[in-house]
Amino acid sequence: MTSKTHLLFPTVVQTTDVENSDTLNAKLVEAVATLQSQIPNTKPDDWACSVYTTLHSEIDLFSVHPFSEMKPIALREISRYADTMHIHAPTANLRILDAWINVYETGDSQEMHVHKNSVFSGIYYVQAPEGCSEVMFRSSEADTMIDPPKTATDELNATEALFPAVAGQMIIFRSNLQHCVLSNATQAPRISLSFNVDIYE
Repeated sequence: MTSKTHLLFPTVVQTTDVENSDTLNAKLVEAVATLQSQIPNTKPDDWACSVYTTLHSEIDLFSVHPFSEMKPIALREISRYADTMHIHAPTANLRILDAWINVYETGDSQEMHVHKNSVFSGIYYVQAPEGCSEVMFRSSEADTMIDPPKTATDELNATEALFPAVAGQMIIFRSNLQHCVLSNATQAPRISLSFNVDIYE
C-alpha cells in the first residue's frame, strides 16, 4: 500500500527587506512624530486595542513626503507577490485604497482582524525595537475546525504563525488573512505603515 501527503491551498506571505531602509526610516520616524502632533488619534470605535493610528483620517498618506517614497515600493512588492501566485497584477493595474500609520506604545496591541474590501495588504516597519510585538497570522481553519490533540506542532498542523517586526522589512499578504499584533513589551514605540490595495482593469 502506498500513501502520499498532498499540501493543498497554501497561505502565501511575502517578506522583503527594503533597500536603503535605514535612510528612509530616519525620515519616516521624524514624519510620524509630526503627524502625531498634528492629527488626533482616529482609532475606530470598534477597535478594542489601544494604539495611535491615522486610519480613517483625512490625510492621503502616500501623497505626503516622505511617505510618498513608500508608494512605488509597495506597488512593486504587491505585484511581485501576485506574480508568485500567477495573479495578473502589474503595477499599472494596482490601486492603493488607503495607507495609515500605527504607533504601538508599551502595552499596546491589536485584536485579530481582516482587511475587508481589498485584495492585498501590506505592513512596513518604520521602527521595531528589539523584542517588540510580533504580528500573528491565523488560519481560517482555527475558527472552523475542532482542534484534536497533537503530538507536535509544525507547518502541517499549525493554525497560527508569528512573524517578528523588523525595521525596514515589508510583509505582503492577502487581505482576508486573519492577523493581529501582540502586546508591545518594549519601552520604545513600534511604528508600522499599513496599506490596502486592489486590482482594476
